[in-house]
Amino acid sequence: MDQMRLINRLTRISNVLLGRPEANYPRRVAVTCPNTKTIDFIRQTHCRMIAELGIYEGHTSMEFAKYLNGEGSLHLYDFHDRVRIVAAKLERKGFHNVQSFACSYRYRDSYNWALGKAIATHGKPIYDYIFLDGAHDWAIDALATLLCDRLLKVGGYIDFDDYGWTLAGSPSLNPHVFPQTAKLYTKEQIETQQVKMVVDFLIKRDPRYREVVENKIFQKIG
Repeated sequence: MDQMRLINRLTRISNVLLGRPEANYPRRVAVTCPNTKTIDFIRQTHCRMIAELGIYEGHTSMEFAKYLNGEGSLHLYDFHDRVRIVAAKLERKGFHNVQSFACSYRYRDSYNWALGKAIATHGKPIYDYIFLDGAHDWAIDALATLLCDRLLKVGGYIDFDDYGWTLAGSPSLNPHVFPQTAKLYTKEQIETQQVKMVVDFLIKRDPRYREVVENKIFQKIG
């Protein structure tokens, strides 16, 4: 049994015994570096208002902060413990233009709640760039995409990670490693590329978006 599987199993046992909602999520996932395609692309732009949905340990967050270099603002959306840790890490590195928008581990909670509140607060689009690297499932990210559209300026970009990803192929979420997945999703959902569904059905069919990086980055043109 590899280290990630052991950590997730022990953590889940502890969370189940203590009745914590964290039991529905693995503690460790297979992300160890920034998303280089995202960072290489944004360096070619002049985006200054960035939202990152799903930050994990902040590998890409750090590169976004370096790119902004104190200008504009970086908004982090994820579970409360993750945004607290990553925001503190960025603060220690001297990046003070970071805002955190946390959600709990409760089953029906997600970053969509904070996105809805952002729409209510601002009343108009505020972001130049939105990087969606969160739940990777239709139930959460289909709504997240529609909410992000309301918050994305014309001319801005929405960036989807893991177009071909599946729960079945995930080293941290496939049911053999994380049995809770089989309780939360059907067999069809586990085997389906759900990020692809979001991109193909909600973005590629929308004439207000043009594809600038295949299956990944789309610019809002109308």
